[in-house]
Amino acid sequence: MRYFPVFLDLESKTCLVVGAGPVGRRKISTLIKSCAGTIIVIDPGAKNHPLPEDESIQLISRSFQPGDVDGCHLVFACTSDHEINQQVTRACRRKNIWCNTATDPAQGDLVLPAVLERGDLILAVSTCGASPALSARIKKELASRYGPEYASLTTLMSRVRKHVLPMGLPQEKNQRIFHAILDSNAAELLKKGDRQGLHRLLQSLLPSGAHNHIQEMIHALF
Repeated sequence: MRYFPVFLDLESKTCLVVGAGPVGRRKISTLIKSCAGTIIVIDPGAKNHPLPEDESIQLISRSFQPGDVDGCHLVFACTSDHEINQQVTRACRRKNIWCNTATDPAQGDLVLPAVLERGDLILAVSTCGASPALSARIKKELASRYGPEYASLTTLMSRVRKHVLPMGLPQEKNQRIFHAILDSNAAELLKKGDRQGLHRLLQSLLPSGAHNHIQEMIHALF
């Protein structure tokens, strides 16, 4: 099986999580972090589970019914009961709704990668279900390579683009500026907390028209 890698905007979408055990709660937490519009949670014992407090969650304390998938964009079958998860998967398949199945990922439409987050930088690793252990190993290696300073570097690059692109420079010039910053020691300066060093670096790499915005670019990065 080969999967299509994609990042989804769930802000206005309805997501369903069937099963509020440990696996389901992990999915719920991820959906909250992803700003899902509505998160419906179905579990007959859901009130006994410590669910996150979030206004997007709608809790239904009963067993799954096939009609529960109606109107949903993304569904997670997270119970420990293989048969129930299959019921969820079949209901989704009839309605052409994307479904992830915890007990048998190959029966669903998508598998979830191992994810490393550094602010808005998200690194996802998948072996298409062949070896989750290998995905976890590579994620660990990436974590040692891309530390917390890369969250700040991602924010910095976003701010640089915000001020450089409106200057109307040729695309090739913009690319040289962005790559020059990434090829520099900017990440190391952020890691060290060297605010003055980063300021000097940006002065040397950015067009003079952007110099007045450098303080804004590096604000709250340290």
